[in-house]
Amino acid sequence: MAVTSQMVKILRDKTNAGMMDCKNALNECDGDIEKSVDWLRQKGLLTARKRAGRATKEGLVLAAESPNGQKGALVELNTETDFVAKMDSFRELTLNIANFLVTTSDAPKDVADLLARLCPKCGQTIGELISASVGSTGENMKLRRFVVFSAPDAKDGANGLVHSYIHMNGRLGVLVNLKVEKPGPTAVELAHNLAMQIAAANPLSIDANSVPAAVLDREKAVYQAKAEEEAEAKIQKNTGKPLNKSFLVTKIVEGQVKKFFAESVLLEQAYVKDPTKTVTQLIKAAAAELGAVEVTQFARFQLGEELEGESSEE
Repeated sequence: MAVTSQMVKILRDKTNAGMMDCKNALNECDGDIEKSVDWLRQKGLLTARKRAGRATKEGLVLAAESPNGQKGALVELNTETDFVAKMDSFRELTLNIANFLVTTSDAPKDVADLLARLCPKCGQTIGELISASVGSTGENMKLRRFVVFSAPDAKDGANGLVHSYIHMNGRLGVLVNLKVEKPGPTAVELAHNLAMQIAAANPLSIDANSVPAAVLDREKAVYQAKAEEEAEAKIQKNTGKPLNKSFLVTKIVEGQVKKFFAESVLLEQAYVKDPTKTVTQLIKAAAAELGAVEVTQFARFQLGEELEGESSEE
């Protein structure tokens, strides 16, 4: 039986399910509306739509790596309660998504693209897998974000590895992409230490040059205002040779920017396992055995953290 737009509209009005979900249901059920309703329920799609407005503040951040360590993925999947987040089935679902990202040759460009991808191992799209889990647990779920890293290819004259670190039983995850001349156990150890550093110190960027200009400008504006007050106070208290306010302000701002970099830039941070040295010094020490070393990428996902451009309300 040919499915018409009017039939899709009737089913949508009856179930509040998505247009494509309704069309697929009608095709599967030969146009029978009531059977289509049951089909949507069986697939978990109807339940998912009904619960789509429920907040998803719990969940898991998990990772997967390829066997050769050349590719890795980090995923955050949210749900409503910690109870469901601790279920083995929810962990398995999150890992299935991460493993799919590692095994697919064409990385999805965004979450919507990923949800539409067919998982060959599972025989369903990622979106359908999540909807089925919504149906079985009764809780809304949201695939919030993901990232995929690939190490430099050895045939291009470089070697590297992608390493993941999961902390707090899946509430915090880090993915690091490291380029090294001589891969091996020492490189893995270095990547692990760097991942732990990122988890603990939460850097904004790899180096000072990669700090977003808008972020740095905002910091400088704050420092400038404070520096004006500090410089004026010093001038008022000064009883010796007159002080140059402009010079004082410049020096105070420079000092604050340097402090900001030391706190917010990975390579300039104090190494958390030995604060007497910086992360750059840690890498240089490892380079004696590994040859040239470069951190090319990192990602840090903390469960439920507010993201830029994202509303704090769901």
